[in-house]
Amino acid sequence: MMTDRPQWEESMGLAEGSTQITLTCSKKEREMWSKEAAKEGFSSRSKYLYILIQEARAYRQHGVFADRSSEERIEELEAQVEAMKRRLENEQGKPRFRKELSDPEYIELFLEETYKTLPEILQEVVECGVLDNRVRKEIESGLYVMAGKDQVEYEPGWGWKLTTENTED
Repeated sequence: MMTDRPQWEESMGLAEGSTQITLTCSKKEREMWSKEAAKEGFSSRSKYLYILIQEARAYRQHGVFADRSSEERIEELEAQVEAMKRRLENEQGKPRFRKELSDPEYIELFLEETYKTLPEILQEVVECGVLDNRVRKEIESGLYVMAGKDQVEYEPGWGWKLTTENTED
């Protein structure tokens, strides 16, 4: 059977459609790659390096190696997941939150091993929804009382505002 492949490729036992490339590296790296290939169960260093190259292409293609902001984004997403878990547990009525906001066990829910500013902590407390039950009902009640006295008015889609007679003072 005749092929268009050079004779030396056929004598090396290369698969049809494949070719040999030359990679230059230090002897130390070559030994390290050989050990890694054996440890990972590859029959040859070439197969091991080929798989590594394919994995690197996939990572690069999907932006993992784009820059260090990927790591930061992962941390942001993990923090959001934790906040969502807390919010879900609160909405499902689990007795996770105590009555006092100053309770150390409650505050610990919003702290991590990294520093957070007070505004960041407050934002997470607000986002978790626990304050809705405390604040929303009181504010709504106050707004309805004020509306009953014609001090404020409500417009669907716009919200609440002071009435014109209250703003002319």
